[in-house]
Amino acid sequence: MTLPILETKRLRARPFTSDDLADLVCLHSNPVVNRYLQPTNVAWDISTVKKRLAGFIETQELMGFSKWHLSTRDGEFVGRAGFSLYEKTAEVEMGYTLHQHYWNQGLGSEIAQALVEWFFENTYYSHLLAFAHPENHASKKVMIRAGFEFRETRMVDGMPCEFYQVLSPSCQKLAVPA
Repeated sequence: MTLPILETKRLRARPFTSDDLADLVCLHSNPVVNRYLQPTNVAWDISTVKKRLAGFIETQELMGFSKWHLSTRDGEFVGRAGFSLYEKTAEVEMGYTLHQHYWNQGLGSEIAQALVEWFFENTYYSHLLAFAHPENHASKKVMIRAGFEFRETRMVDGMPCEFYQVLSPSCQKLAVPA
């Protein structure tokens, strides 16, 4: 069993393993869950899920962080949450995707706040990105609650996205209000 990297009051996050394929297939088989992840809100096919899972595992090995397997303290799979490299700018992006039946329970805010804390306690990056489709009001609220501030709107894989960022605590001390 892989040990958790991060724990909150209700959640545990641990690196993905190849044994987690069925969990990810189940998560991304729901087009409603995927509606803001790509221009077409369709279920991901097995080859897409396998590629994503392999990428999560490889990124964890290379960078020491990635998107992680998210479960309740009792072990029920909730979704995925963590970090990835936004290659267009070489910045790190925080993201999460939860099973639909876990929405509106405060779990997004709980994991987002914990991820921000973990990131700045365990890395030397100056800031962290997060982005969401302009119509994904729930995710934008979660980002703001976690300390992110709006930065810009740009296209990501053919979809408009609103980018937010949060500065590291040491950078926040240096930032001068406008």
